[in-house]
Amino acid sequence: MTESNEDRTRSRRLVQLEAHWIEWLTGAVSGLLVIALIGWIAWYAPGEQEGIPALNVELGEIAAMDGGHRVSFTVVNSGRRTAAAVPVTARLMNGADIVEEREVTFDYVPALSSATGALLFSNDPAGHRLDIRASGYEDP
Repeated sequence: MTESNEDRTRSRRLVQLEAHWIEWLTGAVSGLLVIALIGWIAWYAPGEQEGIPALNVELGEIAAMDGGHRVSFTVVNSGRRTAAAVPVTARLMNGADIVEEREVTFDYVPALSSATGALLFSNDPAGHRLDIRASGYEDP
């Protein structure tokens, strides 16, 4: 008994309609990732509007260089909002007197992140008290 053309066509259609297990697994994993991303955005986005930047400056290496000294530092934003136009001011103090003052401005410091930089002084910071801080920011 031979299979007719109609039977062969019908069996091909049935085979084409059945999905391979890899397709089901790929679809399920992709769907879970989309749901997880939507949930994360829904949870994180409202807090972004309410938070404020929390800026701290952590002193890094102080190194001598030709004609001066380099003071490296890290600005850490532990807040849940990005800060823009962040000026970092550093002063070399001798008692109450300001010996030398430098400032650098960061375009932005992202929320829950950090940025690094350096200031260049002609006087040796080791012989003076170094006062370094973020002195302001703008809301982006």
